[in-house]
Amino acid sequence: MRILNRQAATDLLRAQGVGAAETEKVLGGFDFSKPIYEQEFWPGDVLYQLIRLPSAVQPSMATGNWFGLAGITTDNVAINDGLSGRQATKFEVTAHFSALEGSAAELPVNIGTAIGGRGGGTQVFLPRMLLGRLQSMGPVERW
Repeated sequence: MRILNRQAATDLLRAQGVGAAETEKVLGGFDFSKPIYEQEFWPGDVLYQLIRLPSAVQPSMATGNWFGLAGITTDNVAINDGLSGRQATKFEVTAHFSALEGSAAELPVNIGTAIGGRGGGTQVFLPRMLLGRLQSMGPVERW
């Protein structure tokens, strides 16, 4: 684990293929008043995601880029159930990688986008290039 400042976090994301505009959007989801890390994940480690359920706007469930640890709630990672709800899903790491980890920033609630909440919980951002290093273990009960 390595503590990062905003520039080092930017450099990590850019090295992982995240474009400049998306990098700024990703960094806006982290609370930089608290430590941000380059966290290593190893085979057997577990992450969780609160995946949006199907809706008229997003008709199929898809793995996103934001994950959390056991105990993840929508409010502590600054998202909400939106109009369709979310399903907690467990993922197991199958190959080593490093990713950006830190506390979620508080974001204004928008029910239409299912984004926004108190924040403060631990979240992990995985660029698309790293998603293949996870295996879904299926749905789990929400905390």
